[in-house]
Amino acid sequence: MTTEEVRVRLRTKLESAFGAEEASILMDRPPGGWNDLVTNQVLEARLNVLEFKLVAQMAELRGDLRAEMAELRAAMDRGLQVQTWRLLGAIFVAFGMFATLVRVT
Repeated sequence: MTTEEVRVRLRTKLESAFGAEEASILMDRPPGGWNDLVTNQVLEARLNVLEFKLVAQMAELRGDLRAEMAELRAAMDRGLQVQTWRLLGAIFVAFGMFATLVRVT
């Protein structure tokens, strides 16, 4: 049995079950029309656009993250420098006080 014979038989069954107009709607075109159908090519194109946008956003986020990490490292370096100098100053003051106490006693 050919495809066309199967279509004719199906149309006949649909016409007897639902009527000629309803059978035509079911057999001839999708409910919204042929323009509403999505093809694999359309899906592929839309997926490619989405992928391109996601890749671009990820690259932007990576750049932002690198900049933030560089700022964080710089702030930590400055903080460690300040802390080191303060600690060295406190050590020198402590040694000075210790030396003074040793000379006095």
